[in-house]
Amino acid sequence: MRPSRKFLLMLSSALVIGAGPVSAQIEHQAGGYLVGSFPMGDWGEIAGFGMALDGTDIIRKGPEKPLAWRLTSGLLYNFSRTVGVPQGNIGPSDKLDLETKNWSLLFGVGPEFGKREGPVMPFIFGTVGFDTYWTSSTLSGTVGGLPYSAEHGDSRLSFAWAAGAGLRKRVVEGHLAEVSVEYRSGAAHKFVLPSEVTTSGTGVFVDRSSRASDQILLRVGTVMSSD
Repeated sequence: MRPSRKFLLMLSSALVIGAGPVSAQIEHQAGGYLVGSFPMGDWGEIAGFGMALDGTDIIRKGPEKPLAWRLTSGLLYNFSRTVGVPQGNIGPSDKLDLETKNWSLLFGVGPEFGKREGPVMPFIFGTVGFDTYWTSSTLSGTVGGLPYSAEHGDSRLSFAWAAGAGLRKRVVEGHLAEVSVEYRSGAAHKFVLPSEVTTSGTGVFVDRSSRASDQILLRVGTVMSSD
């Protein structure tokens, strides 16, 4: 046998033998969740309550290891919400309302650290990733005695970060129940605040600025292990 072929055979055998113990130590958990979204800050002034479906993969080098990596993605919908423009910002006979609804695709990856034994297992985590917004925002009403309607929506992808904590409890072998709370912030999202809408005569002036989109996510679901 030629030396080069003999070396390749030896290298392949070593990789197969070495990979066996490593792969055997890897624990993979997959979670599926129903999520409630509670908008905060500027975003909380116009956005309605949201609901999402979320999937999370948790990977650690061994079942007893407290440190893991988590990768999460979800699809969120914020239900329609209508907020009136303050009467002090517009004419005495004017009336304007802002209706907002939104779809978001959420993605994040980061570390998780938690207890691995006992009836209840607390954990904390942090992720970085992105949020994708598809926001519909309609400003409509009456200005200067005339009907008025304009769209001020937004579609963009924005950097996002999150931090949270939760509890897991074993229900049956290989299945855990989970509840967690997460604070999530998208860095750049352009939307209108009712307090920054003004009128003059029949003109309407709107400040559609880039703002953070903050929310609290309450996640409830189950986690399955496939060691």
